[in-house]
Amino acid sequence: MSRDLLFEIGCEELPARFIEPALKSLSAEAQSLLSQAALNFQEIRTLGTPRRLTLYVKGLPEKQPDRREEILGPPKRVAFDQEGRPTPAALGFARKQGVDLSQIQIKQTPKGEYLVVEKRIPGRKTLKILPEILQKLLERIYFPKRMRWGNYDFTFARPIRWLLALFGEEVVPLEVAGVKSNRFTYGHRFLAPQPLEIKNFQAYLHLLKEAYVLVDPAQRLEATRKEVFQAAKSVGGQPEEDPELLLENAHLVEFPFALAGNFPREYLELPEPLLITAMREHQRYFAVRDGEGKLLPAFVAVNNNRPRDLALLRAGHEKVLRARLEDARFYYHRDLEISLEDRVQELSGVIYHAALGSLLEKTERLKALSGYLAERLFPQVKAFALRAAELAKADLVSEVVGEFPSLQGEMGRIYAYKAGEPPEVAEALFEQYLPRGAEEQVARSPCGIILSLADKTDHLAAFFGIGERPSGAADPYGLRRTAYGLLKTLLRNKLSLSLRELFTFALWLLKNQDFLKRPTSETLTEILEFLHRRLEGEFLSQGYPLDEVRAVLQVGADDPLEAQQRLRALHALRQQPEFAALAVAFKRVMNMVRGLPERYPVSKDLFEKEEERTLYRTSLEVKKALEPLLAARRYSEALVLFTRLKEPIDRFFDEVFVMVKEEALRKNRLGLLQSIAEDFLKVADLSELDLSEYTR
Repeated sequence: MSRDLLFEIGCEELPARFIEPALKSLSAEAQSLLSQAALNFQEIRTLGTPRRLTLYVKGLPEKQPDRREEILGPPKRVAFDQEGRPTPAALGFARKQGVDLSQIQIKQTPKGEYLVVEKRIPGRKTLKILPEILQKLLERIYFPKRMRWGNYDFTFARPIRWLLALFGEEVVPLEVAGVKSNRFTYGHRFLAPQPLEIKNFQAYLHLLKEAYVLVDPAQRLEATRKEVFQAAKSVGGQPEEDPELLLENAHLVEFPFALAGNFPREYLELPEPLLITAMREHQRYFAVRDGEGKLLPAFVAVNNNRPRDLALLRAGHEKVLRARLEDARFYYHRDLEISLEDRVQELSGVIYHAALGSLLEKTERLKALSGYLAERLFPQVKAFALRAAELAKADLVSEVVGEFPSLQGEMGRIYAYKAGEPPEVAEALFEQYLPRGAEEQVARSPCGIILSLADKTDHLAAFFGIGERPSGAADPYGLRRTAYGLLKTLLRNKLSLSLRELFTFALWLLKNQDFLKRPTSETLTEILEFLHRRLEGEFLSQGYPLDEVRAVLQVGADDPLEAQQRLRALHALRQQPEFAALAVAFKRVMNMVRGLPERYPVSKDLFEKEEERTLYRTSLEVKKALEPLLAARRYSEALVLFTRLKEPIDRFFDEVFVMVKEEALRKNRLGLLQSIAEDFLKVADLSELDLSEYTR
C-alpha cells in the first residue's frame, strides 16, 4: 500500500526572484531526504506562488523496508578461551544484543576473526518519519536571504503563517515557529481568504483554483501571458516581448489580472530603451507596440486583484507611471547638457574597486588594450577604437544610468549619437557589454569587438591580479560570465588571438599602475587555466563529446579559434571508418613515449630492421606534407594524412622490440616514436579518446 504526501508552506509574500530557486531546491532536498530514509516514491512535483511553496510526493510506502544489520562484537580470541568456552565478553555481547549464543557467528575481517550477530531491523512507519523529514526540508530550502521573526530560533525567507501536511488523509504532526500543521490551506488573500479543508492533491488543486489561486507556476505563467496579450489588444497593440518580465509578473501574483492604460504621447519623444526601462524596472509594466512595431503611448499592468472599479485602478497606474516618466525625461534632458567627453574626467571620482583604483584609471587601461587589439585584429579602425575606449565608461556618471543601471552602454550609444560621434564609436559603447545575461548575441562590429574584448580582458586580469577569484558557487564579480563572454566573442567572430599574449599585456598594464598584488607569472597561469576550463564548457555546450574536447585542449588552448578548428576536424574524422585504426596506433605510440625524461635524437644508421626504416621514411614524408597543412590550419587534411602512418606503426610494433638492452638502439627507437607523437600532438592527443566502442 502507498499514500501521497502533500506539504504546503504558507507564508507572507515571497519576492518573485525567490520562487524558482526555492522550488528547485525543495524538489532536490525532498528527493535526497526520502532516499536517505529508504522511502521510494513514484513522482515528485513542486508548486508555488508568492504566498505558498508546495511539495507533492506520489506513491510513498506506508513504512520503510525492513533491513538486516551486522553488529560486530569482540574478537574471537577474546570471546573464547583456549578450550573454546565462551568468556564473559561473548556472553555479555549476546545478552546485550538479546540473542542466544548459538545465534552468534564468527566472521573474518581485515583485523581478524570477530563475533558477529545479524539482526533484522524492522522499518519505521512513514508517518512517524515524515515530521523529521519535513522539519529538515524547511531548514534546507534555498533562499537568497533568510530572516528570523518573533523569538523563534528558526529562519525562512518570510514568516510562516500556516502548514498543510497530509500523508494520505492523515495530518503529519509538525510544529515550526509556533505554527502547527493541519489539513487547511487558504485562498487568494483578497478574493477568497477563507480556509479550505483539503482531502487530497486533486482537491487541493481544484479548490485553490476556485479560490483564485493558480498554484502551478506553468499554468499561472500561461494565464499571465494570455492576460497581457488580451489587455494590449484592447488598446490596439501587442506587448513588448519580454520573457523575463512575464515570468517576474507571474511570480508576483496568485491569479493574474492585466489591464491596459495610457500615458501622454509627448513621452514617446524619449529614447525607446529609456521609456521601456522606466516602465519595466520601476513598475513592471509591459510596453505596447502597434502592428508596425512602433511604441504606442500605452502600457499593460498585471495585478493580483480584480477590483470592482477598473477605471479607478487604471487611473492609479497611469498616475504613478506619469511621475516615473517625468523623472526619466528630467534626467535625460539634464544629461544632454553635458557631453560624454566632458564626463570622462568625472570618472576619477568613481571607484572601480577599492584595490583597483578609479574608473578613469580603468579607462586608461581600456585605451591601451584597445590599441593592442586593434593592431592585431582590425588595424583600419584603430582610431575609432581608441575613441570608443576613451568614452566607454562615461555614461556611468550620467543621471539616467544612475537611476537605471541596466541602461549602461545603451545610454552611452544614444548620447554618442547625439554628440555627433561616428557610428563606429557609438555602437561600440553599446556592444562592449555583450553578451548580456543569458543572451547569445555578441559584439559584431570591429570597434565593438575590440572594446568588448578589452573590457572583459581587463576585468579578468584586474580581479585575478588582486586575488579575487571565484570559489565554489560564489562569483561576486561575474568572472565566469566575463570569461564565457570573451571566448564567445572570439569564436563567433572567427577571430584568432593568443590569450597568453593578451593577458600578459593586460597584467603589465596593471603592474604599471601599481595595482597588481600577485606575481605576474602565477596570475597569468591561473587566468589561462580558468579560461581553459570555460573553453571546455563552451565546446561541450556546442555538443562535442568530452573526450574529443580534452584530446584537443590537452595539446593547446591558447588560441580558442584554432582549438575549435582542430576539434571540428577531429570530430569529423571520428565518423570515418579509418579513424579507429589510427587512434589505436597513436595510443600505442603514446604508451611508449609518455613520461620519458628527455627528447632522444634519431639516427637512421642505427636502424636494424626494415620496419624501422619504413616507419622512419613514411614519418618524414608525412612531416614534410604536414607543415603547410598546419600553417594553413587545414586540420582535417592533416588528420587524414596521419592515416598513412597506421600500417607502418603496426608493422613496427609487430616486428621491432623497442626496449632492448642496448641503450643507443633503445633510445633511437624511442626517439623515432617521439618524433611521430610530436606531429600528432600538433593537432590532438588521441590517447585521450575513449576507444572502448572500437575494442568490444
